[in-house]
Amino acid sequence: MKLKRVALVAACLALATPAAADGLSHLPLLSDIAPEAVAISPHVPQMGAHWAEPANLPLGPIYCVIDGRVVCVEYMFLASEFAAGTDWTGITTGMQTPPITRIDMEFKPDGVGPFQEPLYQLHLYFAESEVLATH
Repeated sequence: MKLKRVALVAACLALATPAAADGLSHLPLLSDIAPEAVAISPHVPQMGAHWAEPANLPLGPIYCVIDGRVVCVEYMFLASEFAAGTDWTGITTGMQTPPITRIDMEFKPDGVGPFQEPLYQLHLYFAESEVLATH
């Protein structure tokens, strides 16, 4: 019986932590890491609004933000630069990153936003997929 109580207390403590409460509160605030960033897209389901410092585009970092928290960092690589053999070294995130939960790379044959040429998007996620699914 004592073991069951210990397990129940541990489960309650885990639920009481701020990170567990909403799944985002442990993530950095955009206002702390990129106060000069401007919105470059409206809310995208499971990613949030996209913010960047214009001088850093198109490469990035581009910050995906939900409730003011950075849930992922995105980079865009133009396909023409890939074809030309461009190297990207020393790419920074612009912040101390939380643990990465997953990495996605997608090809966008028509580009995105003002970048209307084929490109690849690389996303480094810091929030769990289950949490992002609710946003």
